[in-house]
Amino acid sequence: MLYSHTIPPSALSKIIQFFMGLFSMKRVLEKKIVNNTYSKKPASIPKSFHSNYNIDIEEFKSRKVWTISPKNNNSNTVILFLHGGAYYANITKMHWQLIDQLITNTKATFIVSDYPLAPESTCIDAYQFLDIVYAKLISNFPTKQLVFMGDSAGGGLALGFAQKIGNEEQKKPEQIILFSPWLDVSMANPEIAKFDKCDKILSINGLKIAGKNFAGELDVKDFRVSPIYGDFSNLGKISIFIGTNDVLIADARKFKLLLQNQNIDFNYFEYPGLFHDWVVVKKIRETIDVLDKIKDILTKTNYYD
Repeated sequence: MLYSHTIPPSALSKIIQFFMGLFSMKRVLEKKIVNNTYSKKPASIPKSFHSNYNIDIEEFKSRKVWTISPKNNNSNTVILFLHGGAYYANITKMHWQLIDQLITNTKATFIVSDYPLAPESTCIDAYQFLDIVYAKLISNFPTKQLVFMGDSAGGGLALGFAQKIGNEEQKKPEQIILFSPWLDVSMANPEIAKFDKCDKILSINGLKIAGKNFAGELDVKDFRVSPIYGDFSNLGKISIFIGTNDVLIADARKFKLLLQNQNIDFNYFEYPGLFHDWVVVKKIRETIDVLDKIKDILTKTNYYD
């Protein structure tokens, strides 16, 4: 099933995008990738989480995994959340704010992982880490509704990991929710160039460097690093949220057509004028709209069917 979004961008989102362009954010972020100056440490979990939620912290391979759940009225849903950051940057304060809003809306339990990052680590390292995290998740929550969720690079990783466990006939997620997903690190789609000028955040060259380093010895078109080349037939229902001022929309639209042609169940929400990964920006109208849709997707059976 296909859903387009026709709400025009809010005034606040237009202002945010204007200042992104004014300060040449895409050049700054590309420089951080080239020089490997992104923070490799996860942002500290907000102090408010400790009073609002139950928090359990474990370490696997010296990397943290947080299990965060409401203190009351937990839903039957567990969400494996994978953060974005071009596979170079760790979880940020804005990611924690998004997770806070999502828990408030859905009452779900969130599993948040500090997965290995490039260029020190590769896709293989990230998958080996997620194998451990996932085995523990299944053991702890065998009867819960399982959801994979990720933004940007985390969206690509969520989809690729879902394909991997599907191939292995492990328990699969019932839903896969992707925000501005990075689906093809090769950046080979010729349609991408059409969106370069309107994208004030992502640098095509920077993404190519990051994607190649994350792929390591794998081909950049291996499904584990570029899940658009994988098998979508053995997955949960997929929901994609993307803005039209995002170079990644070219592959999101390609993905949409692939799913349509294969008669695979999915939701697709396209927001005119919205920039890359806007969902991590707190309180703008479009983020609130996404949060409402996710609540409906997770709590109302076949809501968008």
